[in-house]
Amino acid sequence: MEWALYPVELRLRNTFRIAHGASTTRHNVLLNLDDGWGEAAAVAYHGETAAKIQAWLERYRATITSSYDPAAISWLLGKLDFESRAARAAVDLALHDRLGQQLGVPLRHLLGLNGLELPQTSVTLPIEEAEALRQQALAVAHYPILKVKLGGPADLASVAIIREAAPNSRIRVDANAGWSRETAAELIPALAELGVELIEQPFAVDDFAGYAQLKAAKYGVPIFADEPIKSAADVARWASLVDGVNLKLMKTGGIVGAQAAIATARAHGLQLMLGCMIETSIGVSAAWALAGLADFVDLDGPLLIANDLATGLSFETASIQPASAPGLGVQIDWPALNAALLETR
Repeated sequence: MEWALYPVELRLRNTFRIAHGASTTRHNVLLNLDDGWGEAAAVAYHGETAAKIQAWLERYRATITSSYDPAAISWLLGKLDFESRAARAAVDLALHDRLGQQLGVPLRHLLGLNGLELPQTSVTLPIEEAEALRQQALAVAHYPILKVKLGGPADLASVAIIREAAPNSRIRVDANAGWSRETAAELIPALAELGVELIEQPFAVDDFAGYAQLKAAKYGVPIFADEPIKSAADVARWASLVDGVNLKLMKTGGIVGAQAAIATARAHGLQLMLGCMIETSIGVSAAWALAGLADFVDLDGPLLIANDLATGLSFETASIQPASAPGLGVQIDWPALNAALLETR
């Protein structure tokens, strides 16, 4: 099996500021296995970096490239550890893309998911100063669903600004573990008044008592877990504490892990969101193939970057149109990829 790694720098259209910190660029790693493409976006709060992803992939290079059966995806993934879930995701995606191309079918057909209703995606607004936030909100007011990053000192004022700028948009918020229990008790009723329809990750990932207290309070706004959800076991662990989970392929280790987590979430009666990290159309195309299984979708990664490195996925406002080509359906934009290559390659 032919093999190539491409460490790349993605440039964000706007400074992406959340409760964890701020960035203007992200470093991802693209993996090419024969004709199949995968992407790894480092999940920083899980200790991952682009360098660690590359090291993991190189460590397993011989194992991966010696596999001759293109349909033995689960078998091959079973030989790889979980030290880097984003790197596993790159392998998983590339293998699924390769198999779909060899069979001549798009990924959603390969997974048996064609024909399902596809939710619209939300578009993310970062933490920002009031006037800058107002301008960004006005620029995306035509989108039907906005996801607002919170976890700063002006959360309620920020949502009020966005509600005024985008009166017809549905609003979801994500605190990225930036609230205390006291802050949540003050904010959630007021956010509900502003029409917020769900809240992601209000507390730290180890504040189980806080989540239990929040669920018992019955504010009427669904609470979703994001940061701690990496596997089906995590879904089961959090099922009694939240109303839903946000699954990302970079945390589940790809499509195979995501399918197990989705089944577990449904078995526990949880609502389901499919999200992404800062990713190109490669990673998001793979997640989009699973979108028919979700209640909510937050797959706006390609909209947040100025240098998407692949074509094939298109956005008609909040409706994502997947390519009809086999596999992931993406085509690499080689000039953009070459311009984004990091010197470490």
